Amino acid sequence: MKIATAPVNWNSPDVPEYRPWTPYPQLLKEMQEAGYSATEWGTNMPKDPALLGPDLDAHGLQMLGGFVGLELRHPAKRQTEVQRGLEIGNYFKSLGGKYLIAADSGDKSRVQLAGRVGAEDGLSDLQWNSLCAGLNELGHLLKGNGVQLVFHNHVGTYIETEGETSRLLDGTDPSAVGWCLDCGHLTYGGGNTLQMLSKYGHRVGYVHIKDVDEQLLRTSREAGWSFYDALKKFIFVRLGEGIVDIPAVVRALHDHRYDGWLVVEQDTTPLNPTTIAMENRVYLETLLNREKQ
Repeated sequence: MKIATAPVNWNSPDVPEYRPWTPYPQLLKEMQEAGYSATEWGTNMPKDPALLGPDLDAHGLQMLGGFVGLELRHPAKRQTEVQRGLEIGNYFKSLGGKYLIAADSGDKSRVQLAGRVGAEDGLSDLQWNSLCAGLNELGHLLKGNGVQLVFHNHVGTYIETEGETSRLLDGTDPSAVGWCLDCGHLTYGGGNTLQMLSKYGHRVGYVHIKDVDEQLLRTSREAGWSFYDALKKFIFVRLGEGIVDIPAVVRALHDHRYDGWLVVEQDTTPLNPTTIAMENRVYLETLLNREKQ
């Protein structure tokens, strides 16, 4: 397994007001200072590969791909969203990326219900069919271009809970749609990562790894916080300091012979983001070295 970072460790597009953004290209410099050699794309990076490519090379960084929220659940929007996903995936390929990390686009209702989703808050059968069909189509199109589609379970969207994530994986073609496991989001949504890995470990094609503050999670549910409220309260904490059993997650991935990327994401922090990104990398490297012994 290999360790990477993402711009969200410095700049959160969900709560951009929580701290001043680290500007580009300072962002690349801080990634390098934190000891990383690979990253995902960020919205404040140049869109022109001729500009971004040399900057990545100068900072010793590989581009993996990037995240996109797609509204495939609506049949009337599905074809447009499939084409949008295809264009974005091909753009990442032009930067050397091999992954399109896709999530449902969510809406204000689901953002507000973060961590407290009930069965009545989900998609209709028609919407499920549209979402899964759209992902299958997009995944096959991207695969033909050398890009892997991995679906991200994400708080504040219609694929947040363990049940929703299971239905999504059961309803999509494993040859076209991989799973971007986010153990922090799965825990936030009430899911059990180890239980999910025991059933769907073979679907993991990419990993976002983060930890969750147990007390803040409890408070967020009791107080009815939205996902954005929780981010501004720093619900995601340094790896090893929360309720996600990160060592067990790494062992489970190892047992499933996963040898891909572990992308460190803390999203928000009250501390220096570069220092935290470095500490999270060191923590994860220590776990991986243990697995090799």
